[in-house]
Amino acid sequence: MIRFLLIIFAIAVCLGIAPFFIDQKGYVLIAFNKTTIEGTIWGVTALLLLALTAIYVLYKLVRYLWSLYSHTRHRFFARSEELKQAAIEQGVWSLINNDYAELELALDNNSVADQWTDIRYALLAKAALASNENEKAISYLDNISQNNQLNVAKLWIASGETSTIFADLKASAERKKATRLELKMYAHVLVQEQKWAALNDFMPRLLRKKALSEQEWQQLFDRYFAAQSSEDLTARYEQLAKNLKPHAEVSYLAAMAKAGELNKIELSLIKMVKKPLQHKDLARILRTSGPGDALKLQASLQDVLKKDTENTDLLLALACLANAHGEYDLAARVFDKALNADNRNAYLQQAVLSYSKSAQPEKALVLYQ
Repeated sequence: MIRFLLIIFAIAVCLGIAPFFIDQKGYVLIAFNKTTIEGTIWGVTALLLLALTAIYVLYKLVRYLWSLYSHTRHRFFARSEELKQAAIEQGVWSLINNDYAELELALDNNSVADQWTDIRYALLAKAALASNENEKAISYLDNISQNNQLNVAKLWIASGETSTIFADLKASAERKKATRLELKMYAHVLVQEQKWAALNDFMPRLLRKKALSEQEWQQLFDRYFAAQSSEDLTARYEQLAKNLKPHAEVSYLAAMAKAGELNKIELSLIKMVKKPLQHKDLARILRTSGPGDALKLQASLQDVLKKDTENTDLLLALACLANAHGEYDLAARVFDKALNADNRNAYLQQAVLSYSKSAQPEKALVLYQ
């Protein structure tokens, strides 16, 4: 625009000084239809310059007004975007700090940018689950787009409602190039839905793909055997593939001990006494044991403890086994020695049982404080 005005201005100047060079006064005659404009070159030049000045001033005024509008509009929308960004950031920081009340406060009544909408619903669902509001969590999860439903599979599992994602997760897990996360989530869904036959068929693939850690295998088999009747425990264990049994052994033995079948697994437990690396597992197995009979195991534990009197895991195993045998005084004495801040919560129920049954209720009360 400025360049165009400068060209017109230059033409006007040329017209203005032309009479001096041709030594004539010079006139301009402009005719358009029935309209005629006549004047000297100086007059037309002055009129042209005046018109150009007016156009320029008008141009600057329009630009100024437009810039005011654009700046105001940009500032308004920028402020809105800043608020949306602040809301999602506050939600994420609250999640990092496990402050679910603050997370819900930050996101429940605030909108976020379109690309964060699904994440907003996922965070709100997680906050609702943390407050045991499963129905509320499901309502948030329902609002997540279909493309992102598999990304919140774990939240669906935690809500107890897996039918929404079961078909999609199954299809993803059955793909040849399924990710470890997809395989893991599908295994969780099978456990949640108690589809044991499908899980049995699927577990070898979980093992080949190394989809689960040792702790995750333990959690899976804990739930697997906890869902079986005591009569079916051994049959279920024997049906497992050979390379799966090492991952399932501790969970199977714990389930058998809980069912009071100590006499059937006593030889396996005695073998664990002889392997120091399995002492912690042995204590965990006996921690939930019901009443049962394993006198040879108790004798084996006491023999090893004569040489290794400070073995905390074996002491805890002996105390739990003494409870199973009804020898509460012995269990209480052993817990006096073995119980500490690190294992107190895990063995709280067993310790309370021994103290209450051995006429030491005050010690049981101390554990609850």
